[in-house]
Amino acid sequence: MSQSDTTELFHLFSKVRTEKEMEQYLAQHTVTTSIRDYFNDYIASHSVTTAEIARRCSGLISKSYVYDLLNGQKEQPSRDIILILCLAAHMNRKEMRRTLELFQLRDLYVKDSRDIIIATAINLENFDIDAINDKLAAHGLEILNGKKA
Repeated sequence: MSQSDTTELFHLFSKVRTEKEMEQYLAQHTVTTSIRDYFNDYIASHSVTTAEIARRCSGLISKSYVYDLLNGQKEQPSRDIILILCLAAHMNRKEMRRTLELFQLRDLYVKDSRDIIIATAINLENFDIDAINDKLAAHGLEILNGKKA
């Protein structure tokens, strides 16, 4: 698959009119990355260990659950759990967006106060989950928690 930005792909996709064209588009422009492969690639390219990510979860997610998530063994974690995991892995916005997408969860939304606080922390490379939770609480918003559903 060639690397194309979303705008270019949208333009190409808008020209799909037949089943054959759809099949060609699928073959050329889609990627099916497993959660496990994605995290293995991320960990390898960012000099971070699974143990570090688990430790940075501030006790909000159990170590065994973190390992299960990173190995692709948990299919429907809550959005907060994935946000915590992404923060613990020090992911930027693009990486976090991709991770949420892999878990079929919605991206951070710029009209949602809670999401704005989380996104701003990421933009500032402030991955301290406790500090983010303090900021959320100060604004009367629900803090990030490790509840599974």
